[in-house]
Amino acid sequence: MKKSISHIFTITLLFITFSCTSYIKPIHTESVPSSENITRKLVFKDGTLDVNFYGDYIFDKVDKNIIFFTNKEISGMLSNLKIKPSSQILFTYTKSSIYNNMLGFYYAGKNLTDVKNDFSIKTPEKEMQNGLLYTYEYKGYYIMEFYRQQEKGVVRFISVNDSAKQTVEKFRLENNNVFFDINAQLWNEL
Repeated sequence: MKKSISHIFTITLLFITFSCTSYIKPIHTESVPSSENITRKLVFKDGTLDVNFYGDYIFDKVDKNIIFFTNKEISGMLSNLKIKPSSQILFTYTKSSIYNNMLGFYYAGKNLTDVKNDFSIKTPEKEMQNGLLYTYEYKGYYIMEFYRQQEKGVVRFISVNDSAKQTVEKFRLENNNVFFDINAQLWNEL
């Protein structure tokens, strides 16, 4: 009897722990001075990555009126890749427009081949020497996922668009500008 109660307690605790994960939260990122854009140092287990953002991206607070997805929906997007993230390293959004709600995750010990083999979409939209881009629709959202190979793992950016408030074309333009124009250095050789 004691063993049954112990098992029930353990299962309940695990369920509560994993079902209460919040992806919608400020993640500490350090500002990098002397940049024309906002540069943030994303910190993860095996290192850091400097990423540029435009001036209207918010990092230090959450405005629930502007966040248009739920934790459950992010869990669904994360499940497109069978590999579980080691940590969340970014949550940001824009206030002046509904271009982006963006999250970042780190996968320690993984590489781009692991991503390609384990992602639900078998062919990326774009392949770079040290990165991948996937685009897809999920429950009415248009999603762009950027993967960047690090020395000891992979960084995953998930950009989410509320298509009811922002056209897919403008969303794609914003993300292409963020990831390929002001962050062109991300796709250079390691």
